[in-house]
Amino acid sequence: MDRDWLDELLSKTDLVHVASKYVSLTKKGNSYWACCPFHHEKTPSFQINPDKQLYYCYGCHEGGNAITFVKKIESVESGDAIRILADAAHMTVPEFKKDKNSSDIKKKKERLSMLMRDAALHYHDNLRSPSAKIAQQYVKQRQIESMVTKFGIGFSLGRSEMLEFLKGKGYTYAEMKEAGIAEQSADSYYDVFMNRLIIPIINPYGSVVAFGGRLLEKDAKFAKYRNSTQTILFDKSKVLFSLNLVKKKKQRDGIDSIIITEGYMDTISLFKAGFENVVASMGTSLTLEQAKQLKNYTNKIYISYDGDGAGQKATLRGLDILESVGLNVRVVKLPEGLDPDDVIKNYGADGYKDLLSSAVTLTTFKIDTLASSYDFDDPDGKSKFAVEAIKIIKKLDNPVEQEEYIKHIHNLTGYSMAILMKQAELTYEEEIQTQNDTKTTDSLVAAEEFVLASLINEMPFADFAEDVFPHLTSEQAMLAYNLALEKYKNGYTLQSMFNRADGINEEYISKIVNYNFSISDDKKKFDECVSLIKRRSLENQKEKLATQYEQTKDFEILKKLNNVEKQLKQMKKNGGYYG
Repeated sequence: MDRDWLDELLSKTDLVHVASKYVSLTKKGNSYWACCPFHHEKTPSFQINPDKQLYYCYGCHEGGNAITFVKKIESVESGDAIRILADAAHMTVPEFKKDKNSSDIKKKKERLSMLMRDAALHYHDNLRSPSAKIAQQYVKQRQIESMVTKFGIGFSLGRSEMLEFLKGKGYTYAEMKEAGIAEQSADSYYDVFMNRLIIPIINPYGSVVAFGGRLLEKDAKFAKYRNSTQTILFDKSKVLFSLNLVKKKKQRDGIDSIIITEGYMDTISLFKAGFENVVASMGTSLTLEQAKQLKNYTNKIYISYDGDGAGQKATLRGLDILESVGLNVRVVKLPEGLDPDDVIKNYGADGYKDLLSSAVTLTTFKIDTLASSYDFDDPDGKSKFAVEAIKIIKKLDNPVEQEEYIKHIHNLTGYSMAILMKQAELTYEEEIQTQNDTKTTDSLVAAEEFVLASLINEMPFADFAEDVFPHLTSEQAMLAYNLALEKYKNGYTLQSMFNRADGINEEYISKIVNYNFSISDDKKKFDECVSLIKRRSLENQKEKLATQYEQTKDFEILKKLNNVEKQLKQMKKNGGYYG
């Protein structure tokens, strides 16, 4: 994406106006305040600085410009957030200019979206028809009457009723086919969902993109379930049923997790029982695209597939994909043979809550599923299970986690911890070393944050004369330093800088940009922090070089060690040995 074009988009976008569509803003002084839309709070800590065109929450530390705000509030990727803002600013996204057919494609999508909306409304109206008694009885039997309007549930009245309705609205058979509603047989077209209960599939923007149909009378010629085929509007690998309602829930109340079921009815049943953070994968294995979408809404996922063999296999296929994008995954272990709808009917909402509270981690689920395929009464079976289970554990990076799961295998098999640890080739020393390697003192982190915040905000006492870059302790800090230098050299505004923050954690850069400076912050404090960063860095280098020299007696390493020691002595002599 062209960075200059993005700067122009932001210059034409008023963050206060954008945010006011989602939150109630109150002006206090030069800033606007609101209760944060990204976490629950009673006292407003969400601030918009209209001069900088940036927002920041002092509670959850979310922050950024108009693009990041729309991305978070709409739970979309950056490209979609940019398109939303571009439409509002009446600007054409550059990539569209390269495609001569893009205008035609856009018009076709808009036309088919209208068709799908009209079809969904008519299917919904059909459910009240005297000819839809079988559907009305099914809805009553499933006890989902109160969910009919919420989910737009409908019914197809036969082979051609819907097609005649759409034809009367001015749509062609070709358009109906392209939308996935009609197919041709001999010389006539027919409704592919004929005589089925209809469940509209709605994308997060509120547009009907597909339908799911359930046959209510057994017929050997037709499958029980029928979903829309792939169309210009619908790609089942990228859509999750009920995500549109989860989005509304998130914007209204916030959510801390999402439950994933296999089918529509499980989702509808859970929603009715009060679990409004629920979606369905529609009976297919989860895809990377779906996992990335979920990541935009939450970091915690509950997988709640059927408690049978097939459901557990589907669960395993989806777990690794979800974890690969950084989601914290828990598996809800349902009673054998039951699905979420059965649990709600038999045990109620409280019963399902108990299952959620006892949900297990991915690794535990994998180990338990593996255990179910071995005969523990057979010594050979038990030993083979232990070997295979250890292979699962060894894929974990954290030695502490590894030891916890080894305890789980110990409890299942009765094998001693010593034997299992030996099989896994783990030692407590590895665990201790890992913990030590990740430790950074609070004072050093605070010094880095102050220096970087001073540089990025171009405080009068800050400058780049002392090159602190080689002495920073993390990749994020180094990226932030380079961003500050790029901003200084090119005169970027703070809001446009966010579009150049490639690879930097949003919370990290937001915290630095919105650093709370005090009136006592001055050149002396800046210099002291720079000195602390450099001294700690040199001390670490000295320690490592000394160890290397003891092991190798290499003269070149000794020269480097002496040079570091000279720098430390010079700092002390110059009075720059702070901290």
